[in-house]
Amino acid sequence: MEKEIKILSASRLKTLEDCAWEYWCQYVLKLPSKGNDGSARGTACHLVFEVLLNERHRHHFDKITKENTIYTSPSIVKLVKKSLNRDGFYSEENLKMCNDMILVGLNYDFYAKGGKVLCGEQEFLLESDDPEYKARGFIDKPVKYKGGVIKLVDYKTSKNKKTPSELDGDYQSMMYSLAAKDLSAKKEAGWPKNVKKIVAEFLFLRFPDDPSQQVEASEDQLKGFEHYLADAYDKINNFDRDLATSNYAKDQPRSKDGSFCGPLKCGYAKQPGQLKKNGLPMYFCEYKFPFDYYILKDKNGKQMGSAMHPDFLLKKNESDTIEKKSYEGCPAHRYLFEEPKDAFDF
Repeated sequence: MEKEIKILSASRLKTLEDCAWEYWCQYVLKLPSKGNDGSARGTACHLVFEVLLNERHRHHFDKITKENTIYTSPSIVKLVKKSLNRDGFYSEENLKMCNDMILVGLNYDFYAKGGKVLCGEQEFLLESDDPEYKARGFIDKPVKYKGGVIKLVDYKTSKNKKTPSELDGDYQSMMYSLAAKDLSAKKEAGWPKNVKKIVAEFLFLRFPDDPSQQVEASEDQLKGFEHYLADAYDKINNFDRDLATSNYAKDQPRSKDGSFCGPLKCGYAKQPGQLKKNGLPMYFCEYKFPFDYYILKDKNGKQMGSAMHPDFLLKKNESDTIEKKSYEGCPAHRYLFEEPKDAFDF
């Protein structure tokens, strides 16, 4: 059986660096993700931006920005509700938060005054032989300006902006910059033939007063990043349990500038459901503690999907099977949930 080639993405890179065990759980074991309302809100907001960049829907933008609320457009409200419902996180609070974040995105130069929005979302596939790597992704909103200037806009719904250390040498912005150069070289429709300047702009939708953070990568940074991509590409295509246990987030140093990495990613809960002093649940990495789950397999034994409950898995063929599995928890935190061994138990 031919080995499946795995392709890099910005999220794969970030996960690989932050915690190799998380990478193992997410991309190798393909454990089900419980998701969260933050990611659900992000999906809903991105969907609205994608729709409103289509000129046919410009009238919705006009109504929303005039009244400063999405509630003036029943169609957009319905779209947001449907997206939140699909992910299982609809609530009036989440709908209101989406409203507030969508307004930030629409009121911040949404149609790129002085430039031209090339498309609503640009997919790309980077393929290089020297150094060897493959990477893919999506640019939320590429904008072309005169003089060969490209701005690559990415919407963020996280509650924190990037710290200086996170912004400097950011994987996503450098991958986008490489993609912009590649798309121009391939003469992709609308892209300028000669790109002279590429700026990556992150728009943090929970910061209405100052949502933008911009970064521009130098040629030397991009060349160095390509070699980093080649190393990561080789690693993910030869990933095994030894690599998975070689870089736990728990063992990394705590961030000095408040970035979300190291032990902070694990969370400090000592058991599932543990509450903080204010009565709210304590955060913990979804792969920290053991749990049971279910996988869907085809007739050849290939895993086609996973879920926390068998009812969430739909068989496409009669030969498909659903199997119960047990995840044993993160080895770096096993002391929290394994019974200590009796020293005299031989």
